[in-house]
Parts: sequence; structure tokens; C-alpha cells
Amino acid sequence: MDQVSKRRLPLHVLMLIGFVVGLAGGLIVNATIGGDNYWVQQITRNVTGPIGQIFLRLLFMLVLPLLFSALVVGVAEMGDLKVLGRAGIKSLLFTVLVSSIAVIIGLVMVNLFRPGAGVDPVVAAQLLEQGKA
Repeated sequence: MDQVSKRRLPLHVLMLIGFVVGLAGGLIVNATIGGDNYWVQQITRNVTGPIGQIFLRLLFMLVLPLLFSALVVGVAEMGDLKVLGRAGIKSLLFTVLVSSIAVIIGLVMVNLFRPGAGVDPVVAAQLLEQGKA
């Protein structure tokens, strides 16, 4: 049984293979049949859409308890309240700094590239209506 487990591919390789197969399949279907085909839309809407939503909800159900337990264990291992206070202030300052850098990068990119500047207003209104559905 040990030799069988040694032959298996690592999880990250399997995930990469799944990503590449899914990407290739989607590109092939889009190039040959087209995304506007009735059965492609039905499969997307009724099969892959709900499966994707279930996956994302399960992932979120996993993340919050893991984050909470990591915080509780981290606080419990600190012991001294002075150390906890200093670590909390450092964490808060680091979070504010990184968030500020992210906002600045976002603002610079939006003002530099101006996304949506060349889009016809009629097409923009149609896209907004499609996005509401």
C-alpha cells in the first residue's frame, strides 16, 4: 500500500491538470459550438453554475472557522498581555499600510488606463442590463 501512495500525483499537480483540462474544454466548446448555443447555456446554468456555487459556499464555510481558530490559538499562545498588545498594534498598522498601498495602486491604475472610457454609452447600458440578470 505504501508503493501505491508514492505513485500518486501531488494535489497541486492534480489541481493544475484539472485547471488546464477545464480551460481547454471551455475554449474548444467556445470555438467550435459557441457560448450562445442552447445546450451550452443550459449546462452552464443548470449544472456547472450550481456546482460552482456549492464549492464556493463550502470554501467560505471552511475559511471562517479556520481563521477564527487561528486567531484564538495565536492569542492563547501569546500569554503575556503586553506582548499581545504590541502584536495587535503591529498587525493593525501592517494591515492599514498594506491596504493603503493597494488602494493607491488601484487609483493609479484606474486613472492611468481609464477602463470603460472608449465604450459606447448604448453598449454600456446593454452590458449593465445583461449584468442585472
